[in-house]
Amino acid sequence: MSKVIRYIGAAILLLGILFLAGNQIATASNLPWENSIVVESQNASAMLASNQHKGTVIPPPIELPLITVPGSYSLGGVCTLLVAQLQPDVTLHAALLPLNSLAKKPANTTSYLAGDCALKFQLSGNVLHVLTSDEGSVQICFAQVPNIIGQIYVLDGRTWAAVTTTLTNGIECGTADETGDYVLVPQSY
Repeated sequence: MSKVIRYIGAAILLLGILFLAGNQIATASNLPWENSIVVESQNASAMLASNQHKGTVIPPPIELPLITVPGSYSLGGVCTLLVAQLQPDVTLHAALLPLNSLAKKPANTTSYLAGDCALKFQLSGNVLHVLTSDEGSVQICFAQVPNIIGQIYVLDGRTWAAVTTTLTNGIECGTADETGDYVLVPQSY
């Protein structure tokens, strides 16, 4: 008897759904929004012709124009340069390079968390290997990888050196005062 009641209940439910739907059954030929899609597509293609980046997120550049003034500069969304000051004849060139461009890793490191942010300081057009506090003040920052404390390293072309790294609100920063390649690696204990 309970089976019969279940079947009757299911039939009533099905008839109720069909009654409420009426003649509004959706098929590929009569979607209620079908016509608006065509109009939106035409409008979207017209807008794209006038502005290639409208409606999209534009990632930060992987190579920055020559930096000559204080400010905050994002390099490919990987690292941020906080330039507090630069002497008038000091410039900074910054580019994001592929990690496989580095021939070796810092000691006791098996992986990178972020980088290779290549910085080149110049004084009157000549390479400046170390930036003094009189010549400028620059910090490099990386977003913290969840649950991992990072350490910033710089490669001056020959050797890796650890940069004093501070973690504040999920951002790991250190002083960038050398021409070289900056990376973030897991901190070894």
